[in-house]
Amino acid sequence: MNDVDNTSIPQGEDYARTGPGTLAGEFFRQFWLAIYQSSGLKSEWSVPVRILSENLTLYRGASGQAYLVGNRCAHRGTQLSAGIVDGEGIRCNYHGWKFSGAGQCVDQPSEPCSFADRVKIKAYPCREYLGLIFAYMGVGDPPPMPSYPHFEGDGVLFSHQLIRPINFFQNLENSIDEVHIGFLHANSPYEGNINDDVPVVTTEETEFGIAQFGHRKNGKRRDTYYHPPTTTSWAQAPTYPEEMGWRDMLGFRVPIDDTSHITHTITFAKVSSEMRASFLERRKAEWLELSKLQPAEEIADLVLAGKMRFKDIPWRGNGADMTRIQDRIALMGQGVIADRTMENLGEADIAIKLLRSIWSREMIALRDGKPAKKWLNSIPPPTTGL
Repeated sequence: MNDVDNTSIPQGEDYARTGPGTLAGEFFRQFWLAIYQSSGLKSEWSVPVRILSENLTLYRGASGQAYLVGNRCAHRGTQLSAGIVDGEGIRCNYHGWKFSGAGQCVDQPSEPCSFADRVKIKAYPCREYLGLIFAYMGVGDPPPMPSYPHFEGDGVLFSHQLIRPINFFQNLENSIDEVHIGFLHANSPYEGNINDDVPVVTTEETEFGIAQFGHRKNGKRRDTYYHPPTTTSWAQAPTYPEEMGWRDMLGFRVPIDDTSHITHTITFAKVSSEMRASFLERRKAEWLELSKLQPAEEIADLVLAGKMRFKDIPWRGNGADMTRIQDRIALMGQGVIADRTMENLGEADIAIKLLRSIWSREMIALRDGKPAKKWLNSIPPPTTGL
């Protein structure tokens, strides 16, 4: 039986379309979004970025503050990120027009009669937290920044980014699908023994999003969380001997456009100060080893093309990127934008049903001009349930 209630989705819209003027895009624009890795943006540098189908310019001023403005100079439309960061503003390299971090033109050196006060490009506020740059792309005053105190303690915090040429919602649904772990990731070292049996999943909507509970045969329960619009939190088995328990993980999935998205993943490893140097050296060696191997994306694409069997995927290093290969196969196997009208959902898909219900409800509220739900800006620490 097809269990997807498409009648609840506003006419002509769905979760996948997030550009300007779309309901899902408007939902996204109510939140702070992770857009870039802080360490990747040097002082007085500018880079082009694309978020929610908008082309923009991200730059870091002389003070260290990050700014997000339009992608083109308002004079002749050339690419602004190719210009020059000048103090806290950015100057176009074509005719020297300068724009502030608020998008206001503040200098027109090529104009004898300046009209800079009448020229402005779009601009969005930025904040930095947990090693990521966040932007608020909505209208009006931004909401409180998200807060994850259990990532601020004593340990090692690091992040990595992954771009996939598919719609973001497939990745989001995958991240709250606990049942797939015991099948798709049966040999993944990241999952510890949470794949020893298939969990019975229950879930509930909370003031912060969704709480999902994976009940095991041993009587224990694994708790993982969803935080709107696309953040998920889970615990992951430790990889290195220096770690004192399971890692805490955060995943932010942000659309580049409707057919591609970037995932920013934050890891908080519980490592004592005495063991951090050893931990970091081990992690550096792991990624160096992986860099010498065939790219994970190529292996996944070989399986999708029928040139390699899934069960013949070679073990790589300590297996750290096996999950990445396996997820790419499953998610890209759904197509660039999944056709959810062809699905047959079951009882184990309860979290996915709730996620879609929340998105449809919030999109309908936006369509009808009704108040959206006010979500808490934080979530509790996840549990292993083991």
